[in-house]
Amino acid sequence: MVRVQTVLLAGDRGHSRALVGRSKPFVEVAGKPMVVHVLEALLSTPEVSEIYVVGDVLQLGETMAEHGCLRLAAARACPVHIVPQRSSLYENVWHGFLRTLPPDGGSEDHAILVVPADIPLAIPEEISDFVNQAARLEADYVVGFCPESVLARYTSQGGEPGIEMALFNFAEGRFRPNNLHFVRPLRLGNRHYIQDMYENRYQKEIGNMIRLGWRIGIREFRHLWVLFFYMLLHMARGFDRRGYRRAADRLRSWVPISLIDRGIGALLRTRFRIITTQLGGAALDIDNEHDLEAAEKMIDRWKAMQARLARAV
Repeated sequence: MVRVQTVLLAGDRGHSRALVGRSKPFVEVAGKPMVVHVLEALLSTPEVSEIYVVGDVLQLGETMAEHGCLRLAAARACPVHIVPQRSSLYENVWHGFLRTLPPDGGSEDHAILVVPADIPLAIPEEISDFVNQAARLEADYVVGFCPESVLARYTSQGGEPGIEMALFNFAEGRFRPNNLHFVRPLRLGNRHYIQDMYENRYQKEIGNMIRLGWRIGIREFRHLWVLFFYMLLHMARGFDRRGYRRAADRLRSWVPISLIDRGIGALLRTRFRIITTQLGGAALDIDNEHDLEAAEKMIDRWKAMQARLARAV
């Protein structure tokens, strides 16, 4: 069995965004903070051997004690450690990763699973599927995506609340990142670009799209071809959001996932791959009050649906 140490990101500094006036990891869904939902899912994932939770040490300690997380960790023989947060996402990942290394420093092949704390709908089966797929690849950075057909299960149906997520348009279809990352940090040549991508992650905002392209483009002039396809990707997304599906389809036909793999790999100077998962809960990061209300009402039904689908595979 594949076994992997996990860095769970629960920080609230830098470019993180609050929700209902609070740090997102500690916003409650169905009586439990989001970070607790994610931690419980990780503790029930057989492939997860150890967890490093990065965030506010005092608040995390109190929250984990209140909700019995350490008792569950002991019962599952999966140690959980709290790591003080730093000033940015990149620093949180990096210092969490450093805590996972053995005393001799480990090797460049040392891999971790990186997971955010705002995906309370993630279940162990989806995490297991992602880890096992990623570990089989000859890649140093693997990101999960979820197809539109799967995410359609979580949209509003029959008068019940739902969640509509922005999608990326690739030649193979429309997909949403599932927030799961399998990475060998010591093999990423330009790992600092990950912070740029995070700071400008809300790509519905045109300023962020231009800013990210400019920041990376002026440094990586040898790979300016990537910016051309980056613009096609976002033009297709813009047309799609406005209902111009035929125009979006024409543009996305020029951007296969294999090209994205090659482009991001060139920019990061590493072996990059995108893989897909078929349950969808991990792709539903809770970013606004509407999605929070939907998750609050539907979380039990949606998790039960995922568990049934996982058993049927």
